[in-house]
Amino acid sequence: MTSGLPEGRSLGPSHERVAAVLCNGQTGSSYLLAARLVLTAAHVVGDNDSARAMVVRGSGAQQCEVVWRRHDAECDAALLVSRRALVRPETAARLQPVTWARLTDESPVRCQAMGFPRAQWGQGRDLDIEHIECALRPASGMVRGRYVLDVKDVSPELASGRSPWEGMSGAALFARGGLLGLVVEAPRNWRHQRLEAIKSRALLDDASFTSAVKRYTGNRPFTVDLSSVSRRPKPFRLAGVLHSTPRDLAVTLRASWAVAREQLFEVVGAARDGSDRVRELSAWLRQFGDPVADVVETHREPTDQWVTDPELGHDLKVLRLLCRLDPEGEPVWRGTAVTGEMLARACLRGFDNSGPELELYQALCEGDLLETLAGFTQLRWMAGMQDAWTEAQAAWLRMIERAPGLPNGVSEWARGEAKALLLVGLLTRHSSVARLHTFGERATPPPTGRVEWYDWMRSRDGGAETAIGWVVRTALAEYATTEFEHAEAAKRTAKEAADARLERVLQHAREGRDRDWALLEAERCSFKARLGAVTRAAAWMGMWGVVLISVSWLVWGWLKPDVAWKVSCEFGALSLAAFLGRLRGVLRLGAAYRPPVEHLGRWLRDEGFAAGVARVCLVAVLSLVAGVIAHSGFWFVACLVLALVGVVAALWVGIVQDWDEEYQKRLKEFRSKQDGTVWRDIARDAQSASPADRAKAYQRLTEQFGGLYRGSKDVAK
Repeated sequence: MTSGLPEGRSLGPSHERVAAVLCNGQTGSSYLLAARLVLTAAHVVGDNDSARAMVVRGSGAQQCEVVWRRHDAECDAALLVSRRALVRPETAARLQPVTWARLTDESPVRCQAMGFPRAQWGQGRDLDIEHIECALRPASGMVRGRYVLDVKDVSPELASGRSPWEGMSGAALFARGGLLGLVVEAPRNWRHQRLEAIKSRALLDDASFTSAVKRYTGNRPFTVDLSSVSRRPKPFRLAGVLHSTPRDLAVTLRASWAVAREQLFEVVGAARDGSDRVRELSAWLRQFGDPVADVVETHREPTDQWVTDPELGHDLKVLRLLCRLDPEGEPVWRGTAVTGEMLARACLRGFDNSGPELELYQALCEGDLLETLAGFTQLRWMAGMQDAWTEAQAAWLRMIERAPGLPNGVSEWARGEAKALLLVGLLTRHSSVARLHTFGERATPPPTGRVEWYDWMRSRDGGAETAIGWVVRTALAEYATTEFEHAEAAKRTAKEAADARLERVLQHAREGRDRDWALLEAERCSFKARLGAVTRAAAWMGMWGVVLISVSWLVWGWLKPDVAWKVSCEFGALSLAAFLGRLRGVLRLGAAYRPPVEHLGRWLRDEGFAAGVARVCLVAVLSLVAGVIAHSGFWFVACLVLALVGVVAALWVGIVQDWDEEYQKRLKEFRSKQDGTVWRDIARDAQSASPADRAKAYQRLTEQFGGLYRGSKDVAK
């Protein structure tokens, strides 16, 4: 079948796939059919089972194993498989399937090849690539079954006399974008201007070769026919538009997504061989030598049956077709251009919204969209992101299962919507989405040590640059901060409630205390209380008068009865004067005046034996002095001196004391509690969660403030 130029594809070999093969000191050229699969000439590796291969600006020299070889008059080729990819990951992601070509007539064809001929080697045998153009004349070398190539504008010579093309064996020969053969020899007698190549037909007709290629690439070699006669491709109609090239069809898919989906895939039934419409598309694509035709026509390639897969959405099928038609073009999903930032926005808002963003997010969760988008050149940086997302979700679920004290709301969110943010965390590693990474800087985490589960997850999230770390430091930081603020607010509310409760208790105690104090004061100053106080004062003063008179008669009565009588009169007058002088204070104190009339014995015990003896001696001396003065005839002077000495003595022996110690004590206690001071243990118990502790605190608080007075019965004691 005649082929036109493949739309959007290179016409010659790609320098990224040109490799050098090193074996037993010999150097040859080769071409990568895949990242690890190398095609070279069989005589380059000889009978060896392994060799080394390397690509310029690749991943370095790699050890390779020979998995297929054939060396005879018609074919001189070998397949090598390396242990590791010979190119860098970003280059491997760009590699497309190689298109093989067959000549269908004997017209000359312009060809290209790249290899490592000796003439291009630098000093120290440093290898370098030589890119040559040549004319292929199919009728030349027909007997030997090889292609004969006339090298254009190149006539290398070596001073050593060796062939300048040494090392070119194994170079891939390309014509119009198809691999047409393999350079294997530089014949003599042609001034180094001619090369020979084996035909691609010799390889493609060998079942063992095509089987080996399919085993290591996943697809059998795709072949197109080349002819010098150009034939205009038959147009393909879709969405009312005639298309002449695959790129034209890609434009229609982007602009009329829904119509293309309906006309291409929604009509496909359950049959595994696809619909007539898909067959028509496959036949049209084959005109351009495009391997996508084999993929679309799934009955010809049973390993890729996504077109009729009922589990695969129609939109995803359109996207896969678009990616294979125009991988260099703009990635589009349902008519909207797809970028890393758009995917991030869909993840951030799609799970709680409706519309296109939700639909895109749901498609992302199905698991195939990221992998398909990574096929576009603009989104090659997403290669492997689907697997990374799956691994991040598994690690995330393991983490939240072990997180201590994770709230139910956070746990439910973490098992659901959080997976969207995990993908955002992966997307933010790329420069086009990196600005979203600053979103995490706006989330202020709670203080360390306040939210246990957040501190636990923060210490195990792998850092802010990881997907899990990004989620923990953004969304979870907000959750934790909210929880911390709620906890602090609850503490403040509880404290305010406890303070209000305590204030009510204090107010009740104050009111009771003031009420009791007012009752006590009213009772203390009542007429009955004051009359009782005067009675107690008269009894107390009279008792001391009796004591003084009795001592006077004991001192003077047996010797000078008249002196004893005079002294008794003086002491009687003194007692009366003391009573009258104290009467005002007694009336002021009222019930608070409590001389030890009723408990004289206890008072004597409290005063002590020494104080009692001293008082008796003082009374005796006072009686003696009073008698001497009275006997001398100085009655007036005696009365004056006796009055002064008597008052001093009365004060010392306790005759005219206030006797209000209990009242003064209670008054001091009352005034000390005017500010509402509460003992610390009472305040602590009042805020306890235990009803028993609170009741106990209330009782003690009531006793502290309201237990100062217990009515007239307590006052009378």
